[in-house]
Parts: sequence; C-alpha cells; structure tokens
Amino acid sequence: MTGAPWNLSGRGVVAVYGGREVGALMLVRYAQSGVGPYDELLWVSLTGKPQVTRIVVSTQQSVVWGRRNWAIPKSRADFAWEGVPGREQVRVTQDGRLLAYLSVQAWGPSVPVTTAVVPAAWRTLTQPPLPEAEDRASLLTTVSASGWVQPARLSVIGGDVHPALLHRRPLLTVAVPDFRMMFPLARVRPA
Repeated sequence: MTGAPWNLSGRGVVAVYGGREVGALMLVRYAQSGVGPYDELLWVSLTGKPQVTRIVVSTQQSVVWGRRNWAIPKSRADFAWEGVPGREQVRVTQDGRLLAYLSVQAWGPSVPVTTAVVPAAWRTLTQPPLPEAEDRASLLTTVSASGWVQPARLSVIGGDVHPALLHRRPLLTVAVPDFRMMFPLARVRPA
C-alpha cells in the first residue's frame, strides 16, 4: 500500500530565497518513505499559498504516488552524489540534461526544530489538479515535521531547475541532518 499517509525520514538542505519570487529550494535524501528510499529536488513557491511548482525524484514509485496522493507534479531524474553528508555535491540530470549541480556545506551545532509551532496555513501545500486528474479540484496537504537543523551553504553551480537561482543568493540556508515528516491524506479544497 503506497497511499497516504506517508511517514518519511531522512536528511536534506533547505535554502529560502526572497525577491520577486519568494520560495525554497530543497534537496532531500529520504531513507524511509511510503515507497522506500529516494532522492528529491524541489522548488516550493511561497508567494501566496505554498505550492510545489517544480520537483524531480529518483524513483518512478515516488513519481506515481506523489502525483496520485497529493497532486505534486513529480517527474523522474537521476541523482549522482559525491562526498559525505554535510560536505557533498550532487548532479541532477533528466534525459541527459543537467537540471542542477549543487554543492552543500554544513557546519556548527545542530538544534532541534518542529513544525508544531508553525501555523497550519504556512505548512499547507495547495496543489492545483494535475492534467491526468479526474477531479478538477485543488488538494490541500498540511505537512508536519521535526528534526535537527544546522547552518549550511547551498551553492547552485549550474543547471536550469530554476534559472534565477544561478544569480541569486538565499536569505537563509539550513542543513537538516535528521528529520521525520508526515504527509497525511490530502483534503479537497472547497470550491
């Protein structure tokens, strides 16, 4: 069974950007999920209601069930990692095209964090219907998570996952060396 909810665990990095398009670039390595381990690179638009607008993952199972469960527009890509956690580089390619070449460096002590103190509206994804959806309603998913964060630097060395990121610096970047997250059953947005 790969339907919702999913309880996920893993590690990653989150870089928050300001400017015309406020959002977050996230690079994640899931050790556990509803479909087993997989890697993920995504852009969450934070202008208005939070929405995943671009996302690639390393397994087809994650593509299928992420689209079906939460209307997240996942597509498949290949992830090539070098280095060790906290000091690594990753190349993300799709059909031979470089989507992202990223460098991550984390340092300093880790501190605990939880989304329990964040208003639900700020952690609720509003995903419009995908082209294959039978129901033309948006889906709402209120995510919860806890874990540890530490200061980090994420450098976008190349690629076109989000072209503006090559020329912008994040306002805040944190490494998340260990987290637990829950993606519940999505709710249909009232018309």
